[in-house]
Amino acid sequence: MCGRYTEGRHRPEKAEKALGELIKRQWPDLPPRYNVSPGTNIPVIRLSAENGAELTELKWGLLPYWCKEPRIAYNTINAMAETVETKASYRVPFKKRRCLIPADGWYEWQPLKSGKQKWWFHRTDDTDFCFAGLWDRWHRGDQIVETCTIVITEAAESIRHVHDRMPVIIDPKDYQFWLDPAIDYVPALKDLLKPTGDALEAIPVANPRQPRDDDPTLIKCAPQVVEPPTLF
Repeated sequence: MCGRYTEGRHRPEKAEKALGELIKRQWPDLPPRYNVSPGTNIPVIRLSAENGAELTELKWGLLPYWCKEPRIAYNTINAMAETVETKASYRVPFKKRRCLIPADGWYEWQPLKSGKQKWWFHRTDDTDFCFAGLWDRWHRGDQIVETCTIVITEAAESIRHVHDRMPVIIDPKDYQFWLDPAIDYVPALKDLLKPTGDALEAIPVANPRQPRDDDPTLIKCAPQVVEPPTLF
């Protein structure tokens, strides 16, 4: 599961370079975020018939269009790559409403006998990337709620010793293909939902304080949780 991530540390110069021609307009002046949390509005890139690729903000935690009430469940912050085309909450967005979610790192918690160790993952060259995302629009009367989810898959081999899952990172050459709502060929889309081949670094960091905390100290290396010795 990906329940926290970081975004915007390199904006605008590196972000614009990473996205290339996808976003031709100037990147908006948004502050960096070191603790992006479910239920908050997050930057998302999607295709618009009027504007082409557009950067907008959607609430993290997918609310399917068919829900009776606009209640976002925590279990929809991630969509499993293995079942994304069959699960009721995701199968329509997977075919018609895909998006990219800019990021520069993410957190995972490693379960240990003595508690949990928090890790921050990022590329070894510390460049930006985009998670594979899905979005949906819930509409009842005058009320419209637009939400999104991050697709997750099995972890890359280099970080599997820490955690067995990771967000799907889309290769820049596949950005347009992933975003295009006219493409609904499931096998080709599913083929993108694999562990990244990018070199990744896992850094042990301090366990969370408050969800509202958001500053650079959250990604600083901290002493690891020490496992108690095994007694025989």
